[in-house]
Amino acid sequence: MFDRLILAEDLVDCRGTLLGKRGLVVSPQAIAEAARRAPPAPLRSLGETRLAADVALPLEASVYRHLFGRAGAREAVERALLAVRLPEVLFEELLEARRERPAQHQHAFATAAVVLRLLLAAVGETRAMPELAAAALLHDIGMRQLPPRLLFYRERLPVEEAHRIAAHPLLGAYHLACVLGSHPAVNAAKSHHWRCGQGYPGLSAPPARAIEVLAVASAFTALTQPRPFRSSAFDPRGAADVLVEEAATGHADGSSVKLLVHALRGGEGDLRSVQFGVLREGHAPEVNHHTPVEAPPRSRV
Repeated sequence: MFDRLILAEDLVDCRGTLLGKRGLVVSPQAIAEAARRAPPAPLRSLGETRLAADVALPLEASVYRHLFGRAGAREAVERALLAVRLPEVLFEELLEARRERPAQHQHAFATAAVVLRLLLAAVGETRAMPELAAAALLHDIGMRQLPPRLLFYRERLPVEEAHRIAAHPLLGAYHLACVLGSHPAVNAAKSHHWRCGQGYPGLSAPPARAIEVLAVASAFTALTQPRPFRSSAFDPRGAADVLVEEAATGHADGSSVKLLVHALRGGEGDLRSVQFGVLREGHAPEVNHHTPVEAPPRSRV
């Protein structure tokens, strides 16, 4: 079971600060220990940073219009995103992603907006929304530790490159634990590819319910955004169909997928009445060289 990796080189943040030395074993236990050692840091609101204008991008995107059309939904999501509070260095990480890896940046903000909309559909506006938004913004931070070339493959990934991608949840969780201590963002980074135990890394227990919802939001936004390995993005119906099929095969949390479908329908009525329909042909790109990432038995990155 893939539940740890060994650093082949030093792990550093965007400022060059050392987070983990070469040879460090990064495991759930090491992540928990890093969280216990993390010193408190001053926090700043996203609304006070240069990232504030980016909040509107997914809310105005036509592909997500079915999610944010209901009265008050957009405003509640925007409030929660602007209220995200993080140490300055993590806002710097997001700004660096905006400069160097724009697709990753767009995915982060879209995932945050979508998961907040799902939370609204499930329980309404809550005080927990900014923390969950922060977790969504940072859930893929481990990808910045991997070579940029992995983001630009047009054909199927070689096995060894797919194995490198499988390392990013542990890398991201360790990075965030060093900065944030115990925070939902750490669990989101570690668990967003868990896929009901069919993904990676191996965990001793399922993630929190909110992280399952975040994982579905992340998958949905990844499907609905352009990627080099396919001819076009999925439309919302096509992306939902993919996730419905994954829920049926035990690769996605069924309750979270139902919540997504409910929100795409406007979030009206009783969530318990949502039933998955028959999958339809179409709604998918003509060419798709996506490579399902299978975790290695062990990893060194």
